[in-house]
Amino acid sequence: MQRLFTLPCLLLIVMLGIYILPASTMKAETAPARPFPQRVTYAANTIRPTNFTQSQQDQHVRSFYDYWKANYLVAAGTNSAGKQMYRVAFGTGSPVTVSEGQGYGMVIVALMAGHDPDAKVLFDGLWYFSRQFPSGIDNRLMSWKIENGQIVDGNDSAFDGDVDIAYGLLLADAQWGSSGVVNYTSEANRVIAGILASTIGPQSRLPMLGDWVNPNGSPHNQYTPRSSDFMPAHFRAFGRATGNSVWVDVINKSELTINSIQAKAGATTGLLPDFLNCSSNYNCSPANAGFLEGPNDGNYYYNAGRDPWRIGLDALLNNDADARAQVQQMVNWLVSDTQGQADNIKAGYTLDGTPIGDYFTTFFVAPFGVAAMTDPSKQAFLNDIYASVYNTRESYFEDSVNLLALLAMTGNYWDPTAGGGMAPTSTPINATPVPPTSTPPVPTPPTPVPGDGCQVDYTIGDDWSTGFTAQVTITNNGSTAMDGWTLTWEFSGNQQITQMWNASSSQSGTQVSATNAGWNATIPAGGSVSFGFHGTYSGTNKAPTEFTLNGSGC
Repeated sequence: MQRLFTLPCLLLIVMLGIYILPASTMKAETAPARPFPQRVTYAANTIRPTNFTQSQQDQHVRSFYDYWKANYLVAAGTNSAGKQMYRVAFGTGSPVTVSEGQGYGMVIVALMAGHDPDAKVLFDGLWYFSRQFPSGIDNRLMSWKIENGQIVDGNDSAFDGDVDIAYGLLLADAQWGSSGVVNYTSEANRVIAGILASTIGPQSRLPMLGDWVNPNGSPHNQYTPRSSDFMPAHFRAFGRATGNSVWVDVINKSELTINSIQAKAGATTGLLPDFLNCSSNYNCSPANAGFLEGPNDGNYYYNAGRDPWRIGLDALLNNDADARAQVQQMVNWLVSDTQGQADNIKAGYTLDGTPIGDYFTTFFVAPFGVAAMTDPSKQAFLNDIYASVYNTRESYFEDSVNLLALLAMTGNYWDPTAGGGMAPTSTPINATPVPPTSTPPVPTPPTPVPGDGCQVDYTIGDDWSTGFTAQVTITNNGSTAMDGWTLTWEFSGNQQITQMWNASSSQSGTQVSATNAGWNATIPAGGSVSFGFHGTYSGTNKAPTEFTLNGSGC
């Protein structure tokens, strides 16, 4: 039931400090290094809305943020050190906060620094609140639900909240540095370590629902992920920030899982279910009704509705070909189904495209705007989506996702990790490229394989008689790092690679080579990197047994 407040009640709420403190009560703060608006240039062959100017789009985001802040960002008392805390309310006036919302808030506030002069104070207060209520299982993570200042409904974590909290901390370090009261880098590393230890499957390398999941339990385990927890752009940032190559494996396993659904149950639409049930070789199916939340657990519903945005960000920020293909499969179906009209997008679908709710909500529309940005042929559809959501207000969940999607659609969402993927710039969209003033340097040749050798693990993840996915992991067994790598092998049959991720491929007949991407060129001593690919074949599909790395056998 919706709670209604009379005017006296609303006045009492304000008097009790539910809404944020006036700016005049906050201390002056360090200027952000990357103030809003950033006007990021995304990957090649991506688009942005063209039905409003850049200045108009920036103002749309400012207005939406001011509304979001006034309705959902609230003061929450002080911690034991006397530090002011803030929380994201689960609705206007709600006493409930969930870790998901706290993560949304930390990302949003960090990105809006420069527009909001109090962003750093608010960000720190959001962080303090998350630390006030740690999970009872892994205290590096946040307990998932707080009501009236008390942990309720289980003292454990929810995966996505902590992942956004960690990403927010990386953004904060990029904005304000880590030499202040909060060491954002140290805290981010601590949260990321907790995520990896307690909520990433030890064998599956898939996101688990939270730290409460037994990796080998039933019915919830390391092979039963929530599709909206596939956040490859975040995972890639974690790998860059920590130097831990395991995050590449998490990305690859997530992509295998997405591809499995899109090749079978979601083949017509490209849609993913809220929850999945996978075997150990990443052969996945939609979860049954009632698996965790309700009758639509196996449908594209109020979890999976975030997928086009979460996956699409990896295509925009990192030019990831697999992410691009995955969201384009969704958008291609949607444009056909809706006749290219955003107002025709429904509130949820079965995986065959049958609508569930016959109503419009920005939650199911705005994420598709991010996905549409990956395909220049979808310009009209993107413009229609943007026009339908930029000034539409609903409630906490819808508005938070909408605002994050608007930040991406307007070019104001960026990756805080330095030197990886598509490094954000402040170049205006459609700016004329400036030619280099000097001859580009000659690329450094790959490092020879160390004397102690290497190891290659080739795993066929999913096989459907005419096609397959494969995962390849290269381990450097030597005592020195390997800078640049090319792996070659020979197929025994007529296998043909159709798409590769985390490496670039070249194939001539049965001879194949895979060369590192720009961001995973270095394999540290004792470390590993992974890449994967789609392929087709007829007859048999035997795994290769001999590999050559930088000219030496593995």
